[in-house]
Amino acid sequence: MAYFVLTYGYHDTPLRAERRPDHMSHLAQLEEAGSVVLAGPLADLTGGIIVFSAEDLEAAQALVDQDPYTRLDVTKDRTLQEWKITVGPFAG
Repeated sequence: MAYFVLTYGYHDTPLRAERRPDHMSHLAQLEEAGSVVLAGPLADLTGGIIVFSAEDLEAAQALVDQDPYTRLDVTKDRTLQEWKITVGPFAG
């Protein structure tokens, strides 16, 4: 298993608030399945970060693509990269 970090900003759209429950439900399901390690908005609320656990970049991208925020184009400037953790409980 590998870790992947998704960073993103938000488009100025009312869909963000309208679809937040769907987005949060999606993330909760992925967390329960072991695919989301951490997730949350930046403190200034300009964007967010999600850390995924997945087999490879394609699998992580598929998780991103399933998110209601991605499908509705609520987020922008999405960057997904593999993260090599060297310190902490997920290091390996």
